[in-house]
Amino acid sequence: MKILLFIKKAIRKVFSIVKGVLEEKKYQEISSKYNFHGYKRIYLIHIRKSGGTSLNNMFLSLSGQDPELLYNQLAIIPDHRLQSNGLSYVGWNVRYINKGNYFYAFSHTPLHKLDLAEQTFAFTCFRDPVKRVVSHYNMLMDLYVNKIYHPCMTVEGKWLGLDFEDFLQRIPQEHLLNQLYMFSKQFDVEEALLNVKKLSHYFFDDTFSEGINKLNRKTGLALEPIHIRKANYNASIKEESLAKLRNMLGKEYLFLDQLRKQKNHKTFFYSCRK
Repeated sequence: MKILLFIKKAIRKVFSIVKGVLEEKKYQEISSKYNFHGYKRIYLIHIRKSGGTSLNNMFLSLSGQDPELLYNQLAIIPDHRLQSNGLSYVGWNVRYINKGNYFYAFSHTPLHKLDLAEQTFAFTCFRDPVKRVVSHYNMLMDLYVNKIYHPCMTVEGKWLGLDFEDFLQRIPQEHLLNQLYMFSKQFDVEEALLNVKKLSHYFFDDTFSEGINKLNRKTGLALEPIHIRKANYNASIKEESLAKLRNMLGKEYLFLDQLRKQKNHKTFFYSCRK
């Protein structure tokens, strides 16, 4: 039985690869026509629990289709790529993200693990560090308490213990300081600041609508702000635990404070290619 299951998985994987190769030309042809004020594609550096779900829905809705339906299709399709009304979307697939044959793509992959093509409008949204971590905890607890299936629980479910204190002891640094780690593998504030400056756009969730308006002006799109809150669980966390968390997030607060102080958000064409 195990051998048969292995063979089926192998066949599906080979089929997915062959299909991807055959479709690549089609995606390349369609995406070559995109032009968003000089940009060829748009990529979201999706920092978890920082407004990424809302942003994904906004971009998916530009297809004229139900954004939640399209998102679910992206999650189910093996190569996480699809087209809808002339717009190509990619989710999580680093290989396709780096190829650049899409209108909009997103993933939780750190910037230092990507090789984005030239003329990519790369952007992100930041959030208060304590609120982001608490939101992550609430999401995991919501999945656990309500017995909701989600792939992330295979790994992240192990971070849950008896309370929030257990969570803080178990969550890995790259997830605790995720906003910093997305832009610096070594959690170096100066390096992260330099990498964020290379982005085409960035904003904070507390000025979400303003950030979307600026994004529209830079790309020529007409995105309408959507705010989606997914988790229904709201943990009761002690003040001393929140104080401890804020202390643990000191480097990330320093990083974001420096970003907020930067008065001029200039537009850059992002490329790691030399």
